[in-house]
Amino acid sequence: MSNHKRSVPFVAGSVRTEKGSPQFPLARRSPRVSIDMPVELVGTTVDGVSFRHETRTADVNANGAHLILMTTLDVEPSILLINKRSGLEAQCRLVFQKRIDASRTELGLEFVVPQPRFWGIAFPPEDWNKAERKMPVLISK
Repeated sequence: MSNHKRSVPFVAGSVRTEKGSPQFPLARRSPRVSIDMPVELVGTTVDGVSFRHETRTADVNANGAHLILMTTLDVEPSILLINKRSGLEAQCRLVFQKRIDASRTELGLEFVVPQPRFWGIAFPPEDWNKAERKMPVLISK
């Protein structure tokens, strides 16, 4: 088995990365947290037009964000993401784009360099087991 990744061409309106088989998707690198965070996107459309668009996140993790744009922009894969609460900026790559309807587009963004502190929230460690979160704490005497 080869570790070679195939490059996937950018197709406006439908971006998909080759990270795993659709039948057997790979586990996320960090857990998602549903949070409504104000952000701004700065980038270029596939037609070469620069844009700045304010929106809000749906889900975030230490490696990026999932959000809905109230527009149908077809954007280039490189996007600057600005956290409006903290002012932090991060360069991202577009890993998913889907037109929901005539006025909304769903985007998946991945930080070019992981930024676990970008959102200002603490994420569970990578070896965290969800089953352990409800286990009682034992107090030893």
